[in-house]
Amino acid sequence: MRNLVLILLALVLFSCNSLNVVKVEPDSRLKHDGVFYYLPKTVVHIDITVKESHYLKGPFSQYSAKFTGISNVITENSFEYRIESVEASLASMPDTSKLFYVDTRRLKNKDEFGLWLTDNGCIGGLNLSEQQRMDGIPTMESGSRNIGANSNEFEAFEYFATGNTRVKTDTIFEKIILDTITIEKQILQHSIIEKSLEDKAKDAADYIKLISENKMNLIAGYQEVDYNQATFERMLAELDDMMQEYLTLFTGKTVENTYHYRFTIIPEVNMKLKPQFLFSFYTSEGISNESDSLFVDNMYYFRLVQGDKSVGILRALQNGKFSKTKGLAYNIPEEATLLIVKGAGEVVFSTVIPVCQYGITAYLPANLRQVKFKPATGSLEYIEK
Repeated sequence: MRNLVLILLALVLFSCNSLNVVKVEPDSRLKHDGVFYYLPKTVVHIDITVKESHYLKGPFSQYSAKFTGISNVITENSFEYRIESVEASLASMPDTSKLFYVDTRRLKNKDEFGLWLTDNGCIGGLNLSEQQRMDGIPTMESGSRNIGANSNEFEAFEYFATGNTRVKTDTIFEKIILDTITIEKQILQHSIIEKSLEDKAKDAADYIKLISENKMNLIAGYQEVDYNQATFERMLAELDDMMQEYLTLFTGKTVENTYHYRFTIIPEVNMKLKPQFLFSFYTSEGISNESDSLFVDNMYYFRLVQGDKSVGILRALQNGKFSKTKGLAYNIPEEATLLIVKGAGEVVFSTVIPVCQYGITAYLPANLRQVKFKPATGSLEYIEK
């Protein structure tokens, strides 16, 4: 008789400290106070880094061979794009199809009940300390930035010794006849005219020669000044930079910019069946959101290939017998292989990721004392009975 009383007392205490969790359906009718929470679903971010090369023709490119002897120069302005890197990162959002209600009627001391929810209402843990909650907050992702190209192509070039005007001197001969004497008078007439492009090119070429002479004099010690090592190297570097800047007036220059693009994927069951269009890429234009069936090799697709890690767990859950009183619901994500494919089938990126949507929803026992979930996936991190 005494043993029977102890068993009944244990059952009463157990029932007073257990949870009852119910999945909320569109027709659910809840009659008691409780707490709602979501399970998260997986969001995949695809980050593409594109390098843009802007080839700028030098304003004196047509006179490069004549004045500098350099014939291999940029002859026209153009753009070229290339994909530098492809990366995948995971995030999460509430899965509105997995809303759960925690019935707290059976809790003996509701003040000791602490259900931690993330900012978006997803399950984070049960009865966790403040430090345990802080350890589970994922690091925020940094934003992307785009660097635009120079709006004026000639702003990329510096002019130091090429003015726009020059002084033109004309000699005028005037004849004056006095009786039998002829007097010839010479008059110099000065005027300011605009320099031709060739004149400007010659000025720049002359200045390049002057910089080269100054560099040789510095190296040879022509000034007979004992510069210290740091001063000498700085002067030499400035002369090199100045010469290179003037040379670009003939050879042209390349301005490089970096662009970051982010594509967001929310995996769904039907995505496993066939490749999904992601973006188009052209070496002369960069990334486009428009598909082009005429240039299949320029189109990029993604595929999600589901694994079979959770098949055994699902079979065991279907064959098992469990209590009608359920504890907290949680996710068991399934692994999937994310593939990014170019054109007819060239794989340019591959990684394995956990996807909640392809996995299983399971329930914990109703009498656990402390539970911690992974906020990104809603899967178990640790439990304490």
